[in-house]
Amino acid sequence: MKKIIYIAFGLMLLNLCFAQESPVTKYLQNQNLDTYKQAVDYLVKMDTDGETGMQAKLNLAYISNLESLRLLDLAKENLDNLKPGERFALANLFLEMDKYPEAIEIYDLLNEATPLWSCPWRHKGEALYKSGNFESAKIALGKAIETNEEHYDAYIWYAKTLYELKEYKQALTALETAFNLTEENEESEFDMVLSEEELNQLYQELQKLAK
Repeated sequence: MKKIIYIAFGLMLLNLCFAQESPVTKYLQNQNLDTYKQAVDYLVKMDTDGETGMQAKLNLAYISNLESLRLLDLAKENLDNLKPGERFALANLFLEMDKYPEAIEIYDLLNEATPLWSCPWRHKGEALYKSGNFESAKIALGKAIETNEEHYDAYIWYAKTLYELKEYKQALTALETAFNLTEENEESEFDMVLSEEELNQLYQELQKLAK
């Protein structure tokens, strides 16, 4: 029922500017990659022609979100059949969407299946950190470092986690270790480094607190 309401809302969003058999309405009636591509091409052409103002862009945003949700549901339904890299990508999507329990559940599966792969440990640590579970985050990030002693990003998140646990000396050591490494040692394109301003602020704070 919710999906029917969602589609109905989408049809209202189209504002009756498309013919009944346009590629957009065909996509809404039968969602798959082929109909999605046709709808995208149709909307891009409309936008290029410049006759619809922001309407084509808004409709493109709407169907893109709808397709994203559809593919995410499809991946979840086939979780047992996904390869480790695919599971990792799915978990990272949940992490980016702030769906931490869903992300952590998949990272747990990866940790069990590939315990020596540092990246799932690191990202699970981030998910746990953002969930406020700092003790568990400390364990996960410690495993990330144990399985890859040059995992720059893991040291950064480890330092942030230890800071929250008021273990300031250990946090300072972790951060200084990271400074002696390089981002080029990262294993995953999904690893994101904190801004230089955030790092310097954390470093200065830890120097004071560690004393």
